[in-house]
Amino acid sequence: MTEGNQNGMSNLVAIGETDARIFNLQLKLRRIPARIGDASRQLEAEKKLLDEVLIPWMELEHEIDEREATIKIALDTIDKFEAHMKKVTTQKEYVAARKQVDEARRLNQRLQDEILERRINQDELTPRLKERRETHRKVDESFQGEESIILKEQAKLEKEIKSLTKGIEENLQKIGGNAFKIYQKLIQGNKMPAVVPVVAGSCNGCNMALPPQDYNLLLAGNGNLFTCPTCSRIIYPEQQVEAEPQSDAAAS
Repeated sequence: MTEGNQNGMSNLVAIGETDARIFNLQLKLRRIPARIGDASRQLEAEKKLLDEVLIPWMELEHEIDEREATIKIALDTIDKFEAHMKKVTTQKEYVAARKQVDEARRLNQRLQDEILERRINQDELTPRLKERRETHRKVDESFQGEESIILKEQAKLEKEIKSLTKGIEENLQKIGGNAFKIYQKLIQGNKMPAVVPVVAGSCNGCNMALPPQDYNLLLAGNGNLFTCPTCSRIIYPEQQVEAEPQSDAAAS
């Protein structure tokens, strides 16, 4: 094999190894949303438990506010008609004003009783509400911390993928020909990794065996760029690691 062919094969092997690395990083990247989802589910469950107490407590608070607003109207009515009673000149007018005052006082008392009842119900819920709020706070803090770690990991993965992709593009340019175009087409077709070794006669991308003639041509190399006849990935022969020679002492 000529020096140029050796360099081409070296670049191709480097691309294949980097491509495999990018593929594994992308798998981790695709799992990020699911990991955040898993982390948020506990928070959502805790929020549901909190709402089971908080919503009834808030409904009671709303009912109390409504009754306090009505009490204000009743008290204004009492003041108005008591002042009117001091100015009336006939018994009929006095009785009518007194009736309005009495009805407003009865309404005020009923509303006060209803407010008291709701305050008691709130007091019964308050210890559970405090407990649920505290638990929710702790779970939320835990989620925020875990989410921050996951998002930092995501940014790190994206940065590494970008850097590795740039290295692949540089090696593809060194190979020349239509290598870059073929690679881009494979990536666009979601065939990742796009550059794979042929191991024991089979493409490592689709696991299909190469026809014997194609496999022999691949082994011969001759500086040509080969693609798998089944999946169209760029292929290269598996690189054999030569064993280091043993020393005399080790051999003995």
